[in-house]
Amino acid sequence: MTIKLYTWPRSSGMKVVWALEELGLSYERIEPDRAKGENRAPAYLAVHPSGRVPALVDGDTRLFESAVILAWLGDRYGVDKGLWPKGERERAEALSWTVWTVGDLSAYMMQFVYHGLDSPVSYKADQRSKAAADYSRSQFDRSLDALEQRLDGREFLFGTFSLVDVAAASILDVGKMLGVDFGDRKAVLAWHERCAARPAHARMA
Repeated sequence: MTIKLYTWPRSSGMKVVWALEELGLSYERIEPDRAKGENRAPAYLAVHPSGRVPALVDGDTRLFESAVILAWLGDRYGVDKGLWPKGERERAEALSWTVWTVGDLSAYMMQFVYHGLDSPVSYKADQRSKAAADYSRSQFDRSLDALEQRLDGREFLFGTFSLVDVAAASILDVGKMLGVDFGDRKAVLAWHERCAARPAHARMA
């Protein structure tokens, strides 16, 4: 049975597209039409109760939230392909880093974008908070420092490329597009370039 991925362009669903391409899985990409209210229809709300993306259906299994989808794909399809750790301790660590990319790395980066930058998605100047921008930038820098430390002596977050790299690098893809400065963290910058150079990354659009 074909996997169904519900997503929109330039959304967090793109990281799931990247993961599916890395895994070499057959899937159907569906873009619910917001103008027609397809994302609010009962049939779709049964898949994603908030009517957002991404959502994934694989047989009888329905999932939403990008980090959860990546971890599930890793457990089900990625271990044998070397894209998800095998051992129990390593898999727990991979799950922790994957969730961290959403709850920490992405969350603080986007709050900084909203309040501290002039980007297509930033708040209007009179709606921004300098305090929120400064705090979010400081926490985002802490996240980047954590990545830099993790990558010390490693080409990828778990030594070889995995879906955890997809989770983290896709966040920096968004940041780069919106004009976020990652500083002079050499390990992070080199790692992000390696991730972006992968053929499956080019098929993410």
